[in-house]
Amino acid sequence: MDQNLLTDYETQRSLQEEKRCEESRMNAWIFGKLALPSLFYALVYTFCVYKNTTGITVPLWIAATIGYACYGISMVGKKVKRDSIFLTVVMMLLGISTFLTGNEWIIWMNYAGFFLLLICFLLRNLKETMNWDLGKYVTETFAAVMGTLVDVPKPFLDGNDFWKMRQKKENTKGRYIVFGICLAIPCILFLGMLLMSADAVFADLVSRLFENFRLPSRIAGIVFMILFGFFSSYCGIRYLTREGKHREPKERKVGEPVLAITVTGAIAALYLIFCGIQVLYLFIGKMQLPKHMSYAEYARQGFFQLLFVCIINLVVVLEVEKYFQKNRILNGILLVISACTMIMTASSAWRMILYIGAYRLTFLRVAVLVALFAIALLMGGTVVYILRPAFPLLKYEVTVVSVVYLAFAFSHVDYFIASYNLAQLEKESRVDFEYINAYLSTDAAPAIASYLKENPEGKNGADDGNASDYPVNQKTWYQEYLMRNREHWENMTLRSFNLSYFIAEKVLE
Repeated sequence: MDQNLLTDYETQRSLQEEKRCEESRMNAWIFGKLALPSLFYALVYTFCVYKNTTGITVPLWIAATIGYACYGISMVGKKVKRDSIFLTVVMMLLGISTFLTGNEWIIWMNYAGFFLLLICFLLRNLKETMNWDLGKYVTETFAAVMGTLVDVPKPFLDGNDFWKMRQKKENTKGRYIVFGICLAIPCILFLGMLLMSADAVFADLVSRLFENFRLPSRIAGIVFMILFGFFSSYCGIRYLTREGKHREPKERKVGEPVLAITVTGAIAALYLIFCGIQVLYLFIGKMQLPKHMSYAEYARQGFFQLLFVCIINLVVVLEVEKYFQKNRILNGILLVISACTMIMTASSAWRMILYIGAYRLTFLRVAVLVALFAIALLMGGTVVYILRPAFPLLKYEVTVVSVVYLAFAFSHVDYFIASYNLAQLEKESRVDFEYINAYLSTDAAPAIASYLKENPEGKNGADDGNASDYPVNQKTWYQEYLMRNREHWENMTLRSFNLSYFIAEKVLE
C-alpha cells in the first residue's frame, strides 16, 4: 500500500514538473516573440507622442499600434476578422482628427475613443465574441485593463525563462550578473534612504556626493514613456492572448414577463402624461413660459433631468429585452417607452435650443445636442431590435456612435461657435467675448479673422473706460485670444505640426 502511494506521488510530481517545464518553454517562446517588437513599438510611441499629443505623428503612432495589435493576433495563429476593419478605420480617423484640431476636449475624447476601440478590436479578434452584448464587452474591457496591470511582472518572469532555455548553449553567469544588478539597485536605493533618515552625517555625505548629478527631466520623461510603452504593449498582448477556459453564454431570458409588465406599464403611464404636457405646452403652446421663469431657469431646470431619464430609458429597454421572456404586451409597453423617450429627447433638445438662443453657443451646449442626436438614433435602433430580435443591435450602436462622434470631431465646432456668437453683434451690442478669448481653440481663428476683417474697428476700438461698452471688449478679447493661443504655433516643429495651429498663425499673424 505504501509503495503504491509512493509511486502515485512520484507520478504526480513528475507530471507537475513536466507541466512547469512546458509553461517555461511557452513563456520563453512568448518573450522571444514579443520582447523586441514591444521595444520597437515603445520607441515609436515615444517618438510620436512625447510632449506631442496634437502633432502629425499621432496618426503614425495609431497606425503603429494597429500594426502591433495585428502582429499579436497573428502570433497566436489567428487572422484579423473582416468585420473588425471598420474599427481600424475609425481609429485612424480619430488620429487624423487629432492633428487637424486644436480643441483640447476633442483631442482627449479622441484618445479615449481610440483606447476603447483598440481593446474592442483585440477582443473581437482574440476571443469568441459572437454572442457578446454591450454589457459583456464592458466587463471584458475592464478585465483586460486590470489583467494588463496584474501582468506587469510577466516580462521579467518570461525573460528569466527565456534565458534559462538558452543556458545549454551559453554561459549563464552573465544572466545572474544582470539579475543581480536589477535586484541590487532597488535594494540599495531603499536601504540608502533608510540610512540617510537614520544619520544626518551620512545623509549630508550622500547629498554632497551626488549634488552635481542631475538626471535631465527630458531624459527621465523619455525613459518613462519608453518603459510605459513597452510594458503596456507587452502585458496587454500577453494577457489577451492567454488561453483560458471558454464558457458558453447562458440563456438569460428567464424572467417572468408579468413582473416587467407591471413595472414598465406604470412607468409608461407616467411618461404618457409627461409627454402629453410636452406636446401641448412646449411644442404647440408656442413656448410660452411662466412669468416668473427666465429662459435660463427653464432650460436648466428640465434639460439635465430629461437627458438623464433618456439614458435610463435606453438602458431599461435593453435590459428588459435581455433578461425577460418575450411577450407581446411587454414589447408594446417597451415601444411606448421608446416613443416617449423620443419625445423627451426632442423636448430636451428644444430646451437647449431655447437656452442657446438666449445665451449663445458653447462647446458643452453643442456637445449635448450631438449626444441627444446619438441617443435618438440609438433609441431608433432599439425599436427595430424590439420588433426584429435578429437585428444586429451592438454593431448598429458602435456604428452610430462612431459616425456621429467622427462628424463632431471633424466639424471644427469652435469655428461655428465663434461664427454664430460674433454674428449676434448685428442684432445686439453685447457678446460673451470672455468665452471666446478664454475657451475657444485655434479652430476658431478663421471665423475671428473673418469678423475682424469685416469689422476692423473691433480690433482697435476706442477705450472710453466703460467696461460694458462692446468696442472696449473687442479690443481686449482679441489680444487675449492671440496671447493664449500664440504659443501653440510658436513652439510647433515638424514632428508636432498641427494643421489648426498652422492655419491660425496664417490668418491671425
